[in-house]
Amino acid sequence: MAKNEKPPKPNLKVRDEYRECHQRTQITFRHNQRKIWHPRLRSYNHIEFHRSRTYGGFLARLGLFFLEIYDGLKKGYQAFHKWLFPQRDKIYGHPSADTVVSGRITFGQKQKDLDVPISNMHLELWGRAYWGGYRKLSQGVTDRDGRFSLPYDLHYARRWWMRRIWLGIYHTGHEHFTERVVRIPDYTLFTKVPILQGDLVGTEMDLNTIQLFYWEYRQDTPLPRVVIRDHDKDTPDQYSPGRLAAIEKQFIPIELIKVKHLDMIKFAPGKLTYEKMQADYPENLTSCLKPKNPDTPDITRGDDWFGERMMNGMYASDFDRDPRNPDLYWIHYHWNSYDKNPHYYAMPDVDVWFRLKPDGLPLPVRITLTGPLRADDSDPRAKHTFTPEDGAKWQAAKRVARVSGAIYTEVAHHFAGTHLNVEQYAIAAFRNLHLSPIAGLLKSFLRSVVLVNHTADRILVGNGYITSACALTPKGLDQVVMNVMGTLDWKHFKPMIPLSEAHVFAKAANLYWDIVAQYVSDYIEYPPYHERILEHWYEVYRFSEDAVNHSVPAFLCNFLRSALLDKSGKPGPGHSAGWYQTGNRMNLNDDRPVVDGVPRAVSRITMAKEREGVTDADLANLKQVCTYIIFQATFGHTWANSKQYDDIGEVKYCSLGLRFGTGPDGVLGPESDTSIAPDLTRATQMMWWSNMLSRTGYGFITANEDKDVSPHMIEALEKHRAAFADLGFDIDTIQSRTNI
Repeated sequence: MAKNEKPPKPNLKVRDEYRECHQRTQITFRHNQRKIWHPRLRSYNHIEFHRSRTYGGFLARLGLFFLEIYDGLKKGYQAFHKWLFPQRDKIYGHPSADTVVSGRITFGQKQKDLDVPISNMHLELWGRAYWGGYRKLSQGVTDRDGRFSLPYDLHYARRWWMRRIWLGIYHTGHEHFTERVVRIPDYTLFTKVPILQGDLVGTEMDLNTIQLFYWEYRQDTPLPRVVIRDHDKDTPDQYSPGRLAAIEKQFIPIELIKVKHLDMIKFAPGKLTYEKMQADYPENLTSCLKPKNPDTPDITRGDDWFGERMMNGMYASDFDRDPRNPDLYWIHYHWNSYDKNPHYYAMPDVDVWFRLKPDGLPLPVRITLTGPLRADDSDPRAKHTFTPEDGAKWQAAKRVARVSGAIYTEVAHHFAGTHLNVEQYAIAAFRNLHLSPIAGLLKSFLRSVVLVNHTADRILVGNGYITSACALTPKGLDQVVMNVMGTLDWKHFKPMIPLSEAHVFAKAANLYWDIVAQYVSDYIEYPPYHERILEHWYEVYRFSEDAVNHSVPAFLCNFLRSALLDKSGKPGPGHSAGWYQTGNRMNLNDDRPVVDGVPRAVSRITMAKEREGVTDADLANLKQVCTYIIFQATFGHTWANSKQYDDIGEVKYCSLGLRFGTGPDGVLGPESDTSIAPDLTRATQMMWWSNMLSRTGYGFITANEDKDVSPHMIEALEKHRAAFADLGFDIDTIQSRTNI
């Protein structure tokens, strides 16, 4: 733009239409609630992308009704029992160091953890009288070697009315905060070790080594995943009752639409059309913006809209400058190195070049697709380049790029970048953070992620929806996830620098990052917390070691390796050329920690085990990693997850996969060619998927339904409500955990 040239005026009609549709399709989580005559969903883990295990028959629902009555009576009895026989926080008798119950607690996994001690595990020695009263005889914690020695009153424990005695082992779950911002650790009974009263003789009762199968790492995958044997019975974490109630109310109406469509496909072939299927689901942003007059151009298929969504939509792409032409920006979706099924679905590599318009939004100028575009084409290196002058082919190329961006967002940004990324820190945190105030800082944000990831293993990845709806095989999907995880590190992470004033996603991400960074810093520097963090620094050390030792190998693709690094593997001239933007990415200047001879993706926080060795750099690292974890578990996940309904809520506009089609142009045929779109089964499953992810929210920071988010965090966010609103972002939509 010339120096004195005024920026173009925005198209007020388009802006007003967008505002109206955005408001009309915005999800409030108050609609689409299950009616009394709807089927019931017994468990979160009963969700399936084919047919979820709901209870719709009269007898099944009647049985579930009585089962729920039984559960309610059981909970009522337990509450009454707890009131009648309270477990008071009082030590009975006169404990003596001459009589102790001792032992050692270790992880129980045979392959790696068998002799790894669990330190700072909360322990309580209890007895119960014949009339039902509880008596706490002693309490303590394990030391660094997992050993404990609990003094108690032998004569009190041996009294004739003491019916039974046990050692209770408690783990620190999430935390609650009072209105005065006082942390209340949630000590949850993990297991009981019974003790025979007759064995309490002499000076020491040695329980030897107690092995706990506690937040175990899976051995069947190189990814840092937790062992869950039975989702409904044997999990290291649990959903809150509110989460389970919300998923049932919000999910069932969407499930019923999908089931109706599957029945029509099976029993009434030809009755269901793409238009009928689309109309049955709630209206999304792109379908709302469709013009009522067929002769009016559809802005959602235009170049301006394409660039805006690539920058600020669900995709929220990483824009690099073109190394060959710094006047252009470039995004790349790479698929040809991964294992694919080449027979049904098109999945070429996609390169899109943009120029930045005077209004700050990117405008696509060229798209190159590398790979087969027709079923009879087998050349994986064939390049096809399109520009706006190519008319219908250009429109089709943009559709291929949208779909590629959608599947990459789902797999890389959403599943790997937030879900699995957060899980690796959740495992390390729950295994090691017990007495450190860092437990109170992080654990509430790390709740539920391992549970929802376990469900995703079945319905999303592996043999789930994605591999049935695009060319990736289960092996290829694993390869993508591994490579993405290999690029994720907390150290020196910062959100992408905004390319312009119109880069809403980057501006919102940076604003939120700064808020969380300040909150984390204030929390860690708060004198009482700071002192206890240093006192229990060994927990931070163990947290760091678990995260590093179980992280995946660091990864950099061959193109970036040759373009950015020198022969020694260090950043070379290409890295300083300025075309490669570093936001949202691993810092290539950092030396990777080496474990078993392999450079790892996750950096160490500290090498110090004692407070005396803690440096300012260690504390800065701790603040950075905590900020990173909270950011990814909340804002990062919210953006990638909740905006899916906006951008993959209209099948013909964008889906998670495209078929080659039967026309002469293959995947480049028009939208009216339904042989290119996902088949009706995958189409309704995709609509179900995008609605389920976006419409079943629970656990929002500002709502604080479970009272486990610090009021200071909420207050810090509320102070910037107007600033986020100016960006068109509602802070009430930010979830406090990755639970969907």
